[in-house]
Amino acid sequence: MLNNSDATTNLETDSDVHPLSGIQVLAFTHYAAGPIAAQYLGSLGAKVIKIEAPTGDFQRGGIKEPTAPDDAPSPYFLGMNRNQRSLSINLKKPGARSVIRKLVSQADVILENFRPGVLERMGLGNKEIISEHPAMVYCSIAAYDPAGPSKDKPGQDLIIQALSGIASLGGPAGGPPIPAGAYVVDTYTASQAVIGIQAALRQRDQTGRGQWVRVDMMSCALHLLASESTYFLNAQTPPTRARNGISHVCHGAPYGIYATVDGAVALVAHAASLPDVAAALGLSDQIVPLLEGKGALTNRDQIAERLSNRIRQLTTDEVFSNLSPTGILLAPVRSVGEALADPSVRDLIREVNHTYGGRYRVAVEPLKFTDSPLIFDRPAPALGEHSIEVLRDAGVGADDIKDLISNGAVRVAAVSLGRES
Repeated sequence: MLNNSDATTNLETDSDVHPLSGIQVLAFTHYAAGPIAAQYLGSLGAKVIKIEAPTGDFQRGGIKEPTAPDDAPSPYFLGMNRNQRSLSINLKKPGARSVIRKLVSQADVILENFRPGVLERMGLGNKEIISEHPAMVYCSIAAYDPAGPSKDKPGQDLIIQALSGIASLGGPAGGPPIPAGAYVVDTYTASQAVIGIQAALRQRDQTGRGQWVRVDMMSCALHLLASESTYFLNAQTPPTRARNGISHVCHGAPYGIYATVDGAVALVAHAASLPDVAAALGLSDQIVPLLEGKGALTNRDQIAERLSNRIRQLTTDEVFSNLSPTGILLAPVRSVGEALADPSVRDLIREVNHTYGGRYRVAVEPLKFTDSPLIFDRPAPALGEHSIEVLRDAGVGADDIKDLISNGAVRVAAVSLGRES
């Protein structure tokens, strides 16, 4: 692994054996949750083929810098689609579905995150595929349970944050709820899909049978709220957001973010530590009387307000010098750039020099193995970059490949054509 961002990786793996070595995955994925899951499977050693329409994954043209050229790849796509080969194929064209059927017959896993019914209409739904290939592990990712009553409703990370209640827990009372600033539901759903696929593969080792694995964003969002939802299900009085920015509805002061003269700090302290915190900030007479009984929770707004008024008069360094001796947990609120520069996570940042994306850096998956480091041997592919290679590996003849390309069934990237010439 790289230890700094100045060197460019040669994209070679460190070991020939990985947790999912020998597993073939067909990924009918787009947007975020599906690609993130497919990428993770590839990083664990699976051979992943990304099936894309000729127009490509929506994220290829997604969010990018305002000054970036129109044909520049989106960093979002580059960060979600490593360790996959791209086959760009139009399933409405002659010969295309027979090619997909051939690929299906050679796969161990099908991963898809299209709206329920899309693949079924193409004869690629879970029932039909598993009936023909009983050992297939077929994983569907959807906004809602694809076997449930809301299966046809549209969904997306922010929408699911809103509907699940996650968004309702953020921000001060009296103001609008504030959702998480990252695609937390997409990423967590992708991780659950990877867990489910690996568990199903393990069971297949024992029984010889595959199965349909369902993962939906709504259920995953509520699982993210496991402790909070349990509280809500059992508490006689559901908790509410605090007025002064306490960062969790079930916590008392001073659990939260506090502005300083030159930034902000996060403070986490138990009620028993509050007298020491108050003394360190010269607030004993204002805060200690509020701590009777369960005052740290019931009087959290007043306590947080007094802390906030004092801390906003101090620099971040001054807050640390005052509060570090109390033993409470505190940290500066860093920017994403500052966090990425932290030496403790430098192994998560890898750099690629690639004909499609140019020179770029990505954050890789956080798992670490003693004997089988995560694979990092393929940057995010150009659309159709591996079409010829995938078809040839699947046993499609050269003449048939030419016909598929000429009739528009298969799209081939320019970089791929350059390799073939």
